[in-house]
Amino acid sequence: MSPPLTRPGRSRLVSAFAIAALVCAGALLALRPSTAGAAACSPLPASLPAANALPAISELPDPFKYWDGTRMTSSADWSCRRDQLRELLQYYEYGHLPPAPTSVTGTRNGNTLTVTVQANGRSASFNATLSLPAGNGPHPAIIMLNPLAASTTSRGYAEVHINPNSIAADSTSKTGAFWTLYPSSDAGVLMAWAWGVHRTLDALRSVPQIDTAKVGVSGYSRYGKASVVAGAFDDRIALTVPGSAGTAGMGNYRFFSSTGSNNETLDDILGAAYWFTPRFATFRGQANRLPIDQHELGALVAPRLLLTTNGTEGSDIRTNPIGTSYSYRGARMVYEYLGVPDRIGIAYRPGGHQIDMADYNAIMDFADKYLRGLNVSRTFNNVPYAPSTAAIPWTIPSGGGPTTPPPSTPPPSTPPPSTPPPSTPPPSTPPPVGACTATYRTVNSWQGGYQGEVTVTAGSAPINGWTVRWTTAPSFTQVWSGVLSGGAVRNAAWNGSLGAGGSTTFGFIGSGGPSSPVPTCTSP
Repeated sequence: MSPPLTRPGRSRLVSAFAIAALVCAGALLALRPSTAGAAACSPLPASLPAANALPAISELPDPFKYWDGTRMTSSADWSCRRDQLRELLQYYEYGHLPPAPTSVTGTRNGNTLTVTVQANGRSASFNATLSLPAGNGPHPAIIMLNPLAASTTSRGYAEVHINPNSIAADSTSKTGAFWTLYPSSDAGVLMAWAWGVHRTLDALRSVPQIDTAKVGVSGYSRYGKASVVAGAFDDRIALTVPGSAGTAGMGNYRFFSSTGSNNETLDDILGAAYWFTPRFATFRGQANRLPIDQHELGALVAPRLLLTTNGTEGSDIRTNPIGTSYSYRGARMVYEYLGVPDRIGIAYRPGGHQIDMADYNAIMDFADKYLRGLNVSRTFNNVPYAPSTAAIPWTIPSGGGPTTPPPSTPPPSTPPPSTPPPSTPPPSTPPPVGACTATYRTVNSWQGGYQGEVTVTAGSAPINGWTVRWTTAPSFTQVWSGVLSGGAVRNAAWNGSLGAGGSTTFGFIGSGGPSSPVPTCTSP
C-alpha cells in the first residue's frame, strides 16, 4: 500500500462572512446518462452471482460487451452499458454511492468553506480550504485530496483542499462525516472519499469566484484511487487526475510487470480491505473472476477529461506502471468509440512514488489545453510500454463516431489546439431587473454535428427559473445542464436560481453544420 499523506496547512482566516447554498436533492445524485434513444440492452440479473460463481476471464474484460455476452453495435448503446458497469463496480468493488442527501450547504469564513450535509435525519460537516487566483473569476478549480508539487493559482486555477480523513477515517473505525450520515452503507472508504468530493462540488456553488462547470479532482497514491472513483461517479466533474494510483486506481488486477517490484495484487490491496465493499474480499486468490477491471472505471469518466500520471517501470513502486498502460489503452478505446480520443491522456515520468513538478506541469498543461482552450504543444499519449494482445484481445466495435451525443452532463470544451475558442462576451448592457440574457458560442464541430454552449446571466435582481428560446431552434440531439422543452431549453433542477449578475452554462449537441443562433432568455 502507498504511505499515508497529509493535507497542507490551512491559510490564515480573513474577515468572516458566510454564503449558504442549499442544493436541490435531485441535483445531488451523481448524474446518470439518459438512455433515451439508445438501443435496449438486457438488464443485470436481480441477484448478481458470488465471486466463485463468475467465469474466469484471463484478459481485461471487454467494456463493449453487455452482461449477456452480446456486444454494442452503436455508440448510442454506451449509456446502457455504462449503467451496467457502474453497478458492477459498486456491487463488487467499491460499494454503493448513497442516494442524494436532503441538502448541502456551503458556508464560507475567509479561506475556509464548511460543507454541511443533511441526510437520513442527520447532519454532518467537514471543511475545505480555498486558495483563489488573482482576479474576480469565475475561475476553473481543482478539488485536491492531497496537494500538488506547486500551487495552481499561479496558472489561474483555484485550489480546493479537503481532508479525506474528516470525511471517512483511513481505517476500520467508520468515523467521519460520511459514516455519521450513512453508518450502514456497504461503501468502502474510497467511495466515501469520492462522496466527499461530490459534496464539496455542491458547496462550491456558494463561491461565485469558482466556475463550477470547470472543476476537476486530483489525488495521489491512495487519494489518486479515490479521485478516479470520484470522477467516474459524478458527471459534473470536468477533469479527473489520478496520480500514481496503481491498484484500485488506474492499475489493474490481471497484468503486472515481470520483475515483481511493482506488483500490488488484489490480495495485497486487501491489506486495506476497508477501502472496498466487503464483497470485494471474496475475490481473494481469484482476481480473474472479477467481471470488471480498472480500464472500465476510467471509461466511466468519458467523454469528460481524464489524465493519469505515473512514474515509470521499476521506479513507481507498487503502482503497476505497465498495468496502468493497459488500463489507459482499454479506456482510450471507449473514448475513441465515443469520438473523443483527445479527452483522455497519460503522462509518464522518471522517478519513484511521488508527486513532482513533472506531474504538476502535465496536469496544468492538460487542463489549459482542454478546459481553457489554450495552445499547448505537448501531447498526452506517450506510453513507454508496448500494447498487449493478451491483455486486450478485443477490438472497438463498429458504429462509433463523434456525432454520438455524450452523456447528459457537460463535457469540457475541446476546441482544436490551433484555434482556441473565443471567450463568451458579456452582454453589452446589463439586463433589466428580474430579467436574464443568453449568450451563445460554438465549442467544437465535426462533420454532421457540433457542440454549442449557452451562458445564462441574471440581471440586477435574482431570478428563479429561466427559459432560453431561439427564433429557429438548433436541431438538438443532446442537452446537458438544462431540460429540453420543445424547441426551448429551461433550467435544470439545480441551476434555475441565480443571484443578481450570476450566471450558469448549459451545453448541447446539434446535428448538421455549426451555426450561431441568437438565443433569448426569459424568467418567470
